[in-house]
Amino acid sequence: MTGSELYDAERHWDEIAQQWVCAKTIPYFEYILTPSLFNMIGAVEGKSVLDLACGEGTDSRHLKRLGATDVLGVDISREMILMAEQAEKDEPLGCRYLVANAAEIDLDEQFDLVVGAFLLNHASSKDRLVSLFSAIARALKPGGRFVGLNVNMAIEPSQYDDLRKYGRWMTTTPDRKEGDKISIYHSNPDGSEMLIENYYLSPATYDAAAAEAGLRDFEWLPLSVSQEGLDAYPPGYWDDFFKTPHVMGVGAHK
Repeated sequence: MTGSELYDAERHWDEIAQQWVCAKTIPYFEYILTPSLFNMIGAVEGKSVLDLACGEGTDSRHLKRLGATDVLGVDISREMILMAEQAEKDEPLGCRYLVANAAEIDLDEQFDLVVGAFLLNHASSKDRLVSLFSAIARALKPGGRFVGLNVNMAIEPSQYDDLRKYGRWMTTTPDRKEGDKISIYHSNPDGSEMLIENYYLSPATYDAAAAEAGLRDFEWLPLSVSQEGLDAYPPGYWDDFFKTPHVMGVGAHK
């Protein structure tokens, strides 16, 4: 990111910090995104974890509760990190936090696992995506693994409006091309509407950028609904979400 883009991103996330926390209580977030992420992560007992784009630290804290030996959360938003640090003060678990641009971090330590929920989709060009993947590669121990959530870059703009009933929809330019902005809207339980701006890069660009950064086996991973989510709604309620999933898991190894 350029200096102005970095400032804009930090300011934007500072402004919507409370809305983002609220968004995590939207049913599709609670019953699909969060459980799918942790299913993909798997066992973390005894592992060190770097949580990039950690937000208010909810996932970082859950990783620590699941037995991770060391968890460092990084986010570009100072407001998000202040919230995470306050949660740590209220209930000390041993999580550490850092305000930083994920694409630029170069730490003196490496981790068994790097988690990046909705991190990569902020890259507006292949070069910026390579920078994010390179930061992940630097942070991983040899043989380490990266897991995250990402906007599904394989669906067409005509499908961006398909998930309104779940409280999420997207818009972009009709002739969407590499680097075009994707506007993502969330209808939050408190009545607010939250806008997040991401960027479109093709799946082929993701594959190439991961390889260029030194990561192997980059893949897109399907999500699933938790049993609690199935029990909470009538049969078939979630079918439309999986017909045109706006979100996919992503994974790679060093």
